[in-house]
This record gives sequence, structure tokens and C-alpha cells, in this order.
Amino acid sequence: MSIPSQKVSSSNKLIYQRLKQAIDLNLRRQIFIAACDDLCLRDCLAARLHAELAAESAGSDPRSPIDYPRFVSLELDLSNPNPWGSIAAWLTQHPPPQNMGSYSPLPGFQILGAEHLTRQSAAVQWSFLSYLRDIEANLQLCESTLLLWVSRPWLSSIEQSAPEFWHWRTGVFEFEGEPTPAKEDFGHFEDFGNSGDLRNLRDSGDFGNQLLISSLSGQSPIPDEQSPIPDEQFPIAYPPSPAPDSKSVQLADEEPSPISHPPSPAPDSKSVQLADLVLAAASEDLAAENNAASEENFLPLQTLQYIELLQEHQCCSEALALAYHGLGNYYRDRILGGDVSEQNLTIAIRAIEQVIAYLEVDSNSQQNQPLTEECARLIAQLTENLTQYAQESNTLPPISDLLNDLGTLYWMLSRDRTQHNASDPVSCLERSIALYLEGLNRTDAETVPQTRVRLNKNLGIASADLARYQDKTENLQHAVAAYQQALLDLDPAVEPQQYAAAQNNLATAYWNLAQDGEPIVYLKSAIAAYTQALSCYSPEREPLNYAGVQNNLGTACWNLAQHEPSESLLVRAISAYREALKYRTRELVPAAAAATYNNLGTAYWHLANQFQQKQARTESLQQAITAYEAALDIAGEIDRTKLTFDALAARNNLGLAHYQLATDPDFAANKVAQTSHLEAALHHQLQVCAEWGQNLNDKGLIYGDKLNLQAPANSQAADSRQTALSYIVKTIRAFYSECGLPGQNLALSKVPGDLLPEILRRL
Repeated sequence: MSIPSQKVSSSNKLIYQRLKQAIDLNLRRQIFIAACDDLCLRDCLAARLHAELAAESAGSDPRSPIDYPRFVSLELDLSNPNPWGSIAAWLTQHPPPQNMGSYSPLPGFQILGAEHLTRQSAAVQWSFLSYLRDIEANLQLCESTLLLWVSRPWLSSIEQSAPEFWHWRTGVFEFEGEPTPAKEDFGHFEDFGNSGDLRNLRDSGDFGNQLLISSLSGQSPIPDEQSPIPDEQFPIAYPPSPAPDSKSVQLADEEPSPISHPPSPAPDSKSVQLADLVLAAASEDLAAENNAASEENFLPLQTLQYIELLQEHQCCSEALALAYHGLGNYYRDRILGGDVSEQNLTIAIRAIEQVIAYLEVDSNSQQNQPLTEECARLIAQLTENLTQYAQESNTLPPISDLLNDLGTLYWMLSRDRTQHNASDPVSCLERSIALYLEGLNRTDAETVPQTRVRLNKNLGIASADLARYQDKTENLQHAVAAYQQALLDLDPAVEPQQYAAAQNNLATAYWNLAQDGEPIVYLKSAIAAYTQALSCYSPEREPLNYAGVQNNLGTACWNLAQHEPSESLLVRAISAYREALKYRTRELVPAAAAATYNNLGTAYWHLANQFQQKQARTESLQQAITAYEAALDIAGEIDRTKLTFDALAARNNLGLAHYQLATDPDFAANKVAQTSHLEAALHHQLQVCAEWGQNLNDKGLIYGDKLNLQAPANSQAADSRQTALSYIVKTIRAFYSECGLPGQNLALSKVPGDLLPEILRRL
């Protein structure tokens, strides 16, 4: 077969290389569609593909000494455009040799000539589409690969008029090129070039089945809800919310859980979907720019081959479960390495679902086929490079541990906020909770206590997250129940870190419950739990965890003091915040340090205004000023989106503290200090007013903080600006009252010209 020459763009080179790599996988039932309007380019690519695959197959497999083609090119019969009939006719003329063995699959086929159908009658064209729709009846002919070359108009027609064929596609590869005129002198073309040059280029190929995929008057401290992470059998470790009722919850529009409906050991639709997902992920990895194809990149593809062999030889369900577990482990490790993409999470989820399904089959069936000697030899040969993932051990973890891992993956999917994630967080959390509950139902008296602890803690985490979306009180109560159950299995002397983490999360659930009702009861419970957590955290070994709990304890004490006024509670809150700041430094965790300084300032401000007199009050206001200044100083050095408190409210409170000091009767004797505090108060109030004015112009600027607080709407921003103006007027009047007319003139000289008309009217 002669190979025409053609000058090919870098993009087309890349797409060609991806197509060739996909065919090189030699997986069964691969259905590829290649779209190219430039017929000369199409002929060049098809011929090149045929030649390279034929050259690679010659003597490439020592297990298959028979000279039998690996890839066959066929022209579509325009009188009867039946691609399946063309393949069957070729196989009849070239039957596989009898001594070929089970190693070599049927050859792959590329079908050319579909573009000529446009010159045929409508009946012939419809017959072609009808043959494509019959794909399921003819899949036996496609155990290896079918590549159908079409023009773009035909690509669109197939998608719309042959949905059965389109559904089974493995990938679509669209090459760039202008449509070929009816007659054209193609002249001389340059050589296509070395295929090795294509390795690191980006491609636009598609493997199909892709995932679709504060008020101005003050601010309350906020506890540090350190976004806890569920514990996993493949360890992640960390804490944080309750179990809905025990009935299983499923994702919307999703098939029933494989736990309830175990598949047969034969390949099912979910295993096919999983294979498509793995192929898509592998194609992206191999085509990533400047990413040389390492041995690890091929591990998922080799594992797919391994699974296919097990299925073909009807091996036992346990062997298939081990294989899927290896595949899940590969993507699990990628996730733990930081690549927490929707694609990786979905593949890991589907793989573990298959593990559980096959284990269910194994436990319910008495007719499992043992590994034959031939199958065992095949597996041993194929898995020499898969020992790390596919054959990590000869045993699988208990189903309760697998259910825990699966629940955690769904939880992680619920927290994926990337723009490409089409998953509904509520549905993912409901599925996660159902899986944790199912895991707890599978435990018994002989279950390792750590498994129950892990499941209950993770159940608490998922339920607390669900409370952010719906049924807040009910789900937080479930979280409390789950954490309490986990604590029953934890010995603080043996596992102090786990015990402390669970207590911290239990306390935070109580704190959140207190915001909606029965605040005194829940806040006292939160304080008790935070105190228990501190008894197990060592500031030397875990300074940041220790500091985080101290911050939370301070907030709970401050919060309770608002419902049961108590000087001792505020003093305890201040002590906890100061202890936290010993380890929560601006150098290590600036955003966290700024939040704690803000909380400390608020606690001092309330202490001064509610309980103290004269000198003590003055000292507390000065401490509040120092703390607010530290919070704002740190906040000015970091990205605003990292802040967990409202810096504008903190600045307003700072100005208010300066104003109160300046107008305190016991402070009036020191005119220099009094004027200084009034100037500071006016400075901060003007800044607050200016920012509210900017927010008013921006009509709803979004504040950058983890609570996703949104700037007030236009009318609210206008009200807040008017409130800020009233503070400015009060401060200017204080200038006049304390320092006379020179003081008032000094104050007015600091007011921007655009504000003067409004200020003078109010004065």
C-alpha cells in the first residue's frame, strides 16, 4: 500500500498520534470515529496508520508467531454500505489460523469511503445509518477495534440519526482541514514526518462518554472550623457532622447501588463506562504537554487489559475484585497526591463500586470459577509491571472499609468547586452518608474498633456538611450523635490525637447548633468538648491544632457571655485567644492569626463596655485597639480572599474604640492623647465610609472569606454608608466639644471635599 505525502499541521500530528496510541491499546470493542474533510489528508493519515501498525505488528509478539494482520483497511461498498458485512466478508476470506492461540485478538479495521455516500440515493444513505444502528447485534465483529472515517457532515448525521452507534463510540478524532472540492490537482506534498515528533503535543481528540463533566456596630468572633477531612482506609486523617435515618440514600438519576444489586461476573455497563473513563484520563495524561510517557502512565491501561483477561477466562469474582481494587488504588494515590479532579474521583468511585459488586457476587454465588493454569500464566505475564497496584496483596479489605473509602470519595466530590464539576453536592453528601451508614451496618462485635470510629467520624463530617445545604438543625444533631458514638470507641490515653479531633468537631457542631436555638445549653456543651480536646492536644507536638482549639474555646466563651453576661467568661475568652496567638503567628499562618487578633479585640471591647470601670476600662479599650490594629495590619499583607472575618467591620470597631477612649471622662485631662484618639477614630471612620461608597458603586462586591459572605445589596450599602457618616459627624462634634472650634476645624480639614456638603448639613 503506497503512502501518500502530505504536509500536516502540529495539531493534526497530535490528533493522529492520539488515535494511534488508542488503537495500540488493543482493547476489545473499541469504536473510533475519525472526521476529516480534506480527502488527501485523510488518505495520508489512513495509509500512514495502516503502515505503522502493520510494521509494529510484524514479529512484535513472540507469543504469536503466526503472520496474521493486526490492522486491515476496507473500502465501504457503496452498493451495500454495510461495514459489518465488509468485516465479516474479510474474516471469511482470511480466517484466523487454528494454532493462533488465545493471545491474538481479531485485527482492527478501518473503514474508508463514507464520504462517497453523498452521491448515492437517499435509500442507500439511510441503509448505511441503519447498519450503524445495528451495532449491538454486530459487536462480536468488533472485539478489537473499528475505525470509521467520515466527513464532518456525516459525523453530525451519525450523532443525530444513529444514536445507538454514537452511544457505543470510544472516541471521536476531528482533524483540521478544508473540505476537498469535487476535482482538484493535489500536486506534490511533503512527507508526513517522524511520528516520534508527535509525542508531546496537545490533542483535541475525544474518547467519548466524558463527564458533563456585618454590621458596623460590631462583629462576632467566628470559631475556627478547620475544614476537617474524613478518615480513610488509605489513610487521610482528620476530623469533622450526623446520620440521617438509616435508609439508604441514592444520588439523583443514578442506578441502584451495586451493594443492593450485584452484577454477574460478566462485564456490565458500569465496567464499560469505567473503562471509557480510564481511557479518557489516560489519553489526557499521555497527551499532556511536556509530559513524557512514563511507565506509570500506562498502569491503568495495563490494568484494564488485566481485567479483560480475567473476564474472558471467567475467573473468580475475588480476582476481579482485586484487579478493580488495584485500579482504584492507582487513582486514590493520585488524589492523595493532590490531583483531586472530578475525573480522578469518579474513576476511583466507579472502581471501588466494582470491587464491592464483585465481592457481593463472590459471597452470594457458589459457582465461581477458579483460575485455570492458562489464565494464571497469562495473568502472571501481564502483571509483572502491576505489582504496586493490581497485586498489592492477596486479600481485600473488609467491605465496611471499602464502604468508608467510597463514602469519603463522594464527600470529596461534594467539595469540588471547580467550574467543570457537574456533581450536585447535596446528592453526593446524601450518597456519602448512606455509604457510611451501610458500613456501620456491616460492622459487628468482631469489627476492629478503629473501623467504627472512622465510619462514625466521617458520618459526622458528611452530615455537618449537609447541614449547610438543608435541614440544618436535624443534620447537626445527627453530627453530634455520630461524634459521640465515635468517642465511645476512642481511648484518649491510647489515641489522644483522634480523641481530641473528635471532641473539637463535636464542639463545633454544638456551636453551630447554638446559633439556631437553645444557645446556653449548646454553648456550654461546646465549651466542655473544646476543653476535653485541649486536654489531649500538646502545643509542642501539634501547635497549630492546639492553637485552633484555643481559638474556638475563646469564641464559645465569648458567645456564651452574650447570653449569660459574665466577666469571667470574657476573661477566659481573652486568655484562650492569647494562648492561641503564641502558636498562631503571622509568620506561620497569617490569615488565622489575623482572625484571632480580631476575636481578641472584640472580647476586650465587650469587657470594657459591659463590666469594667475607670482604669480597667481604659486598659481594655487600649488592648482592643492593639488587637484590631494587629488584625488589620496582617490583613493588609495577604490576599483578601483568605480572610475569615470582615476587615471592614474590624476597622469600624477600631475607630469606635478610639472614639470611646477620647470621650471617656477619665481620659479628658490628657488633651494631647485625647486629640490623637479622635484623629485616629476619624481616620478609620472615613476609610469605612469610603469603602462603603465604593461597594455602593460596585453594586454588590463579593467579600473574600471562607463563609462566602456577600457584600450588601445596593440599598444595604447605602444604609451602611449613612451609618458610617453618622459616626463621622459624632466624632467631629466630639472634636468641638473637647477641643473647641480649632478642634472642629482640624477635623473638617481631614474630610474629603466630596463628603463636606453632607457632613456640614448634618452638623
